[in-house]
Amino acid sequence: MPPNPPSSISLLWPPEAGFAPGEPAPRLSATAAADLDLETTVRGLCAVPGGDPRSIHAALAHLCTNPAVIAYRQAVLDDLLRFPSLAARLDALLPSIRAVERFRYSARPDQTPLHEVVWRVGHLESYVECVRGLCAAFEGEGAGVRSAGLRALRDYALAAAQDPLFAELERDLPAMVQAVRSVASITIGVNLDDRLRPVGAALLGVHDRPFRGETPSLFAALFGRGKADAQESIGPLHTIPRERRAQDPAGVDVTNPMLYPLFRDLADVLKQASRPVARALQRYVALGGVFLGPLQAELALYLGAARLIERLRAAGLPVCRPEIAPVEERVCLIEDAYNLNLALRAMAENGAGRIVTNTVRFDDAGRIFILTGPNQGGKTTYAQGIGLAQVLAQAGLYVPGSRARISPVDAIYTHFPAEEAPETEAGRLGEEAARLSAIFGEATRASLIILNESLSSTSAGESLYLAADVVRVLRLLGARAIYATHLHDLAAEVDALNDEPGGDSRVVSLVSLAEEQPGEDGAGIRQTYRIVPGPPRGRSYAREIAARYGISYEQLHERLRARGLIDDAP
Repeated sequence: MPPNPPSSISLLWPPEAGFAPGEPAPRLSATAAADLDLETTVRGLCAVPGGDPRSIHAALAHLCTNPAVIAYRQAVLDDLLRFPSLAARLDALLPSIRAVERFRYSARPDQTPLHEVVWRVGHLESYVECVRGLCAAFEGEGAGVRSAGLRALRDYALAAAQDPLFAELERDLPAMVQAVRSVASITIGVNLDDRLRPVGAALLGVHDRPFRGETPSLFAALFGRGKADAQESIGPLHTIPRERRAQDPAGVDVTNPMLYPLFRDLADVLKQASRPVARALQRYVALGGVFLGPLQAELALYLGAARLIERLRAAGLPVCRPEIAPVEERVCLIEDAYNLNLALRAMAENGAGRIVTNTVRFDDAGRIFILTGPNQGGKTTYAQGIGLAQVLAQAGLYVPGSRARISPVDAIYTHFPAEEAPETEAGRLGEEAARLSAIFGEATRASLIILNESLSSTSAGESLYLAADVVRVLRLLGARAIYATHLHDLAAEVDALNDEPGGDSRVVSLVSLAEEQPGEDGAGIRQTYRIVPGPPRGRSYAREIAARYGISYEQLHERLRARGLIDDAP
């Protein structure tokens, strides 16, 4: 084996990173993950057999802030996109890698020597399949990988395959497998008394084939009315029910005292047969695939991401590798951005062509955005899409857009509408205030804060007063923030807010555009889902949206009149 081999090879964490994956690091809170609907993104990345939603969620929720680590991950994904045959071979190898991991975690300290031999042989068999499969995967175009992670995996697999001990294992393994798996049935002799009651039993033979074939009745066999060969029995074949085997790992029912010595004898026979294998296994104690480590979960994440990128591009949606800017720059620049979850739902309905892209621009010209516009105009979708793009970028994956430059954040804080908890005494406004207070108790200059309809649970005047104070504090903090709101007056005050002393983050007004268009009942609206800088329009088009859903005053009045409940004209 290679000198001083690593305990494992990770495609997410380079060895020179200076810290281990298990060390404390920024994490996406459960609240933020729910507000961003991270589970939809996770399902979109579970695109290969063996993709583990929990592992993918953990990788996304771990907000990596180290640009070198992010670049290490991006390079792995680049290789898999550049060499599709490599990706296909690694995809096909996932079951074998998963088998190695399963054997590694299924070992029990209390297992018998016999079961330990069987377990170890199966482990080594899967290990050999993995090493040979990895070597084959990196043949041809796969030999040209550029990423440090895949090169390390390739080099280690090649070195493992060239080790003389591995060659001996390949030579000896078939015989060991045959030895431990060749027992398929046993022959038992049973002594009967003069009333045909069993009074004794003995183990007569061990066979490499199971008993099969039709079973003649006892009397037919006794009186020559049936023929029985070595593979036939003179009574029904009794088996332990599947559910009993699951309850009793040993697979032995010892409630009958006659069975206990019988199965003990069988265990002794099998133990003697396995001793040569156990001795042979001592030579290979150093082998077993520890270096594979978390490879299966990590490969499933990358392969799922590569498939998702291909799907998005095939649907005509742009996807790009983001440039990672220094944390202190606090920038997020994305051209042709869109919400990934919206795209996933649209593709499921063959409606990707309806996706509208927008520009995201957090930089010195503006880091705090007050987003206003009509109901259902895309405000929440736009804000959520920004958070998802940040998560994907820091996981080392591609982001929705044609071009991107993003600084990592140390945390993502969200403040979306929440149901009022009946058991609280503070009421909805008090609950909102407590959540905002918690955010400002933790957020830093390097954070991203997403506020969606915050402070909308009180009067318009109070909401405006409180919201303006929140924006003033955001300026002092210097964090990136987007505030989707119906408070048009707040957006109209951006110049005054920017003129106040303190803070270096400018406030910018964004508006979700809607177009008025004539309809059968007068003026209507058409959402464009375009988000652009500009002054607030001063309208949320509530009356038009009410008419669309049939709940305008005129429409409801007509429904009551049609039901005969009123008789006057509207």
